[in-house]
Amino acid sequence: MERVSVAIASIGRETLIETLRSIAAVRRPRNTSLDVLIADDSSDGAATKLVTAHPVKNLEVTCLKVASGNISSARNALLEGAEGDWLIFVDDDEWVEPDWLERLFACQEDFQADVVIGPVRPDYPPETPEWLAKANPLYNDWGHRGKRLYTGRGGNTLVRLSLIRSLGLRFDEAYGRTGGEDTMFFGQAAEKGARIFATDDAVAHEHVPAERLSAEFILNRAVRSGQSYGHMRLARHPDPVWHVLFALSALAKCAAAGLLSVATRLFDRARSFRMRQKLALNTGKLRAVLGLPLAELYSKPDR
Repeated sequence: MERVSVAIASIGRETLIETLRSIAAVRRPRNTSLDVLIADDSSDGAATKLVTAHPVKNLEVTCLKVASGNISSARNALLEGAEGDWLIFVDDDEWVEPDWLERLFACQEDFQADVVIGPVRPDYPPETPEWLAKANPLYNDWGHRGKRLYTGRGGNTLVRLSLIRSLGLRFDEAYGRTGGEDTMFFGQAAEKGARIFATDDAVAHEHVPAERLSAEFILNRAVRSGQSYGHMRLARHPDPVWHVLFALSALAKCAAAGLLSVATRLFDRARSFRMRQKLALNTGKLRAVLGLPLAELYSKPDR
């Protein structure tokens, strides 16, 4: 029997209980056991207290005390604490659909994957402006089922634990407050031979708090994403000429996105904003080339 552990780094957000209840309700593939491992990264044990106060039936849950204020440290604790064959990273503001686990493993089997990345669909609050919901700025489309990927993320992601351990991979704690640690981690895994695939049918949903709907937050996150992606690509290609070409490509994309954003602003506000996101993303790539520091997105207790 294969053992699957769902790995959650949490600071005790109340949505964690909904996450656990959705995991308890999933259909489990034959000959598979399922448990949950929580890295309690709060300073006061908030996640552990929450789990203790709201036990979830038919689900084995173990809490690890971390209290680092660093998401990389929390995720490394999950890697160290897991004892099974597979780990699935899920965030504590997500909930999953009943066929989620079956779908992840169906993709894994079909493509002999070491890592499978499923979609995380944002659940925007009712007061979200219609144009912003249409723009869907917090959804990252990783592609169709079976698309080969060369990096990844730390939410709704199935990982073959034995491979990660054999490669000696860990999340870089230098990115633990800026974000981007998952981009670097899975980029290194792919570089060392891990087979990473997307699937579009193993669905998780994500609560979106109102404070994350500001243009400042969304665009800053896009800059951060572009910069961490840039760091990964630049580390793979130390040739200075390659760095110049990467920068020129990012500059060209900045120009195109900026022009399209202005051109569509009056008649398609949603598309205009998506172009602003692409501009921010490629600005982040340029920041990586210039060696500028990443902003700390996780300096406050909201991840």
